[in-house]
Amino acid sequence: MTKFNFAIPVILMISLLTLAPLANAGCGCSAGTWDPSGFLNSDAGTGLPSQPIQSAQAEGSQESSASSSSSTQNPPDRLASYPNGSIMKPMKSVSSSDVIIDASNGDGYAASHIKNAIHIPSKDFLDSNGNLKGDEELSRLLGEAGLSKEDSVVVYGSAESSGEAQLAFLILRHLGQEDVRLLDGSLDDWVAAGLPVEAPKTTIPAAEYNSSVRSGVIAEYDYVKSGQARIVDVRPFVDFGKGRIPGSTALDPANVIKGDKIKNGGDLGTVFSRLDKDMPIVVYSDDYSQSALVAYSLQLMGYEAAVYSWGDWQSHEGKGDDSDSKYVKLGRT
Repeated sequence: MTKFNFAIPVILMISLLTLAPLANAGCGCSAGTWDPSGFLNSDAGTGLPSQPIQSAQAEGSQESSASSSSSTQNPPDRLASYPNGSIMKPMKSVSSSDVIIDASNGDGYAASHIKNAIHIPSKDFLDSNGNLKGDEELSRLLGEAGLSKEDSVVVYGSAESSGEAQLAFLILRHLGQEDVRLLDGSLDDWVAAGLPVEAPKTTIPAAEYNSSVRSGVIAEYDYVKSGQARIVDVRPFVDFGKGRIPGSTALDPANVIKGDKIKNGGDLGTVFSRLDKDMPIVVYSDDYSQSALVAYSLQLMGYEAAVYSWGDWQSHEGKGDDSDSKYVKLGRT
């Protein structure tokens, strides 16, 4: 009778137990560590396998969520990326001694705003024709709102991309406000950071605003005509094609924005790479919020930048002159 050799199955069982962990290490299981960095559509660095391909609707929803998340979390080195980042103020450095101006248009302020913020809509700086009000009228507007030239001022709008806060910033700088900065973020960012908001309107006692107008912020016709500055047209390109200030260069304001925020310094450097920092720049449009958005972005990058009105040029020239225009578009290569 043949004897059964028990050693063989024991050896086989030991071998299988030894090889099992190696087999598991090569699978796409959630247990253990797994490096998906070499695969497309993977969450690199999370230790989780890549997600399956989603429907267009689900994918769009995920992108929207990611965009919303990124808009409320500014990289810590964002301000440091700008050569002139001092004209922007981090949210958590705002103090009770600052006068906060909500420059948003529309009904947003009444619904919710930063605690103690006063409301000066950017449209209040313009007359019924969309032109800037005179210096005396602007000074009276600020004084009635309770502002003085000695205040430390922080301005914000509905979004950085709106140009509302940038216009308020430039008006204040034009009138001689020394300590004024743009908030690094919107109301949504403020809320996401857990900082206080309120709905009731904030009013502070009226003050006398003694302006001391600063040159080089709001450009005038003679200066634009002189050829001393590089002229940047931020109107829609179709309007640029119909008529423009001679020698002007086209720039789409969307090129300075990513999501709802001004691009970081590295990206803005690429957008403005064809502009010489040694030459002052005048940005013009028929919409002051758009020209202010670009001019402020240029100032962040260390350029000397002023705003001007296409309407003012037309009132002097009658019609935009197409001659000697460079037909250069900035921002995309």
